[in-house]
Amino acid sequence: MANFIITYDLNGPRPSHKEMDDFLSKLVANRGRVLETVWWVDYPGTAAQLRDRVKTILGKEDLLLVIEAKSAAWTKLLVQDMAFKTAFEKVALPA
Repeated sequence: MANFIITYDLNGPRPSHKEMDDFLSKLVANRGRVLETVWWVDYPGTAAQLRDRVKTILGKEDLLLVIEAKSAAWTKLLVQDMAFKTAFEKVALPA
């Protein structure tokens, strides 16, 4: 499994933000919303494979960026569970 950051802009009528939330919540067990339209996911494939999975819900006018994350540093995030912090604890820079 690898850590990925998914961020998107929804510019069409569908999917709604709720539909995206539900889709990403079902995609993988270890995940969390980091910022409003930024998610962290623990995914077993590549960035391209994850992009291809996520783009199945998107409209042609929507934007998507998937980044494999090797390290992270942060101050405050929306994600509440320890999975995100644990995923990066060995490589995270102190706040």
